[in-house]
Amino acid sequence: MSKSTSVKETTQNKPSAWKTVKRLVRDLKPIAWAIAISGVVCICSVALISIAPEIVSIMTDMIYDFGDKGTPIDIKRMGDLAVYLALAYVGGSMLEMAMAVLMTNIASRFYTKGLRIRISDKIRRLPVSFVDNTPNGELLSRMMNDVSNMSNTVYVIIETLMNGIVKIIVIAVLMYMTNWILATAVIVLVPLSIALSAFISSKSEKSWHDFRKVNGQMYAFIEEDYSGFDTVKAFNLEERQRAICNDISATYRAKVKRAYYLSGLVQPIIAFTNNIAYVAVCIAGGILAVNGVVSVGDVIKIILFAKMFAGPLESIANGMGSIQHTLACANRVYNLLDTEEMSVAVSQDEPQGQGEVEFSHVYFAYDKDKPLIKDLNLKVKAGQKVALVGPTGGGKTTIVNLLMRFYDIDSGTITIDGVDTASMDRAKLRGQFGMVLQDTWLFNGTVYDNIAYGSDNATYDEVVEAAKHARADHFIRTLPNGYDTVINEESTNISSGQKQLLTIARSYLANRKMLILDEATSNVDTRSEILIQKAMDELLRGRTSFVIAHRLSTIVNADVILVINNGEVVEQGTHLQLMAKNGFYTKIYNSQYELLK
Repeated sequence: MSKSTSVKETTQNKPSAWKTVKRLVRDLKPIAWAIAISGVVCICSVALISIAPEIVSIMTDMIYDFGDKGTPIDIKRMGDLAVYLALAYVGGSMLEMAMAVLMTNIASRFYTKGLRIRISDKIRRLPVSFVDNTPNGELLSRMMNDVSNMSNTVYVIIETLMNGIVKIIVIAVLMYMTNWILATAVIVLVPLSIALSAFISSKSEKSWHDFRKVNGQMYAFIEEDYSGFDTVKAFNLEERQRAICNDISATYRAKVKRAYYLSGLVQPIIAFTNNIAYVAVCIAGGILAVNGVVSVGDVIKIILFAKMFAGPLESIANGMGSIQHTLACANRVYNLLDTEEMSVAVSQDEPQGQGEVEFSHVYFAYDKDKPLIKDLNLKVKAGQKVALVGPTGGGKTTIVNLLMRFYDIDSGTITIDGVDTASMDRAKLRGQFGMVLQDTWLFNGTVYDNIAYGSDNATYDEVVEAAKHARADHFIRTLPNGYDTVINEESTNISSGQKQLLTIARSYLANRKMLILDEATSNVDTRSEILIQKAMDELLRGRTSFVIAHRLSTIVNADVILVINNGEVVEQGTHLQLMAKNGFYTKIYNSQYELLK
């Protein structure tokens, strides 16, 4: 039931962590203004918070001198210092909160929006083969989960680089200005803790990468299981699906457990190192204070700085763990963004005739080792109805895919009114065709919107006229709100035949000079089939059309019938001509009626 994942994720093509980080930084350019503002706010916040230990030191010395030497306390100065201390802490905290709000509500939001727009644009430029071979859930996982994780960690990275590193530098300088011995006791263990944290974080990257990959598989399974809900119920496959889900969940649990375990080791290591430094300052500071080398206030100042030092270090530790998670997400997103796109036409020519189509020595294969279309030659005059018949897998749909340039041919040429389709812009090429497929597609919206889809300038009267030509106007007016009736997400409030009539009305309104039809009556009752067939006959009138036929009775009036088998046109002619040959077409035609006996 599932597709194979087309986006390769191997360690061989995975970029280095440093390259990924540089690319992440480059992607931050659109929000550079927010980062700059955050930098200014960060510096002001650090400056305010760094003043607090100095004020506490002065207040402590005043109290110590009063107790030790009996020096009177200047109450007014003590009160002023208390006010300044409160202002420093409150002001610093408010600035940190302002930076967090700025980065969360502006920077991350802009970054996330921009990245998702890029992915959406990228998908539109990817070949149809990519969508055919990639599970929908996998794409959703990358666009939603992975981008969200990247966005969240972008904030962590910026906060770590700005707030954390700036704090460490400022605090280190202030500590050394106070007493180099106590400052060294705090700082000497930092390189060791950071080195251990970096080592553990590097080990967690692979676990995060594996976790994100399994997460994509989980999304794909859930999406497919939900979309195939009716099939699962009909075949009583609930237990089988549950078993598959349990297997994926077990793998998911193992990967996420290891990833979080390794990432979770980083912060305790930092905290343990800081506690050792804190104890060392208390012991060394006490000794120095007793010996009169430093004042009690300076010891308190260093202790406060040591506690403040722990905050940015833990922030960096958390950031390092988050960065590894982000690298795994970023590699998956960038892998998608770097996927090879469809080739772009050079001349951008447009056909000027009425839809004359010619295939000349066309070769094509989905798998290069298994050729499918071999030396196809075909000339279709403008306005002709061409039916494509043959066994399943013979190449009927492939011919249409090549005509629409969903896939590019390996060799040969396909021309429309003498213009090589390879030189045409894909959007303009596909704008030449209308399509009515066996699997109807309607979106959650009104009947009017669904008919007008793709015809931006259509008026209400034109939509109604198209519905009349498609034999859909009558049933539309019987709906609760007529043309304003909302079709639900699964299109279950109208029948299969009614859906097909709406798609025919949509194609009629688009008024393209060429049409592609995949047998539209195979899933409806006889009465609806007759109605749809009449609507399609009117739609086809005067237009070059390619009809993929399943019921041969519906194409006996075709101008040309192409019998496709193993990628080759084995027979060609009108219905009467082919029946007279008593060949492959005759066998297929007769076999359908034998099944009805």
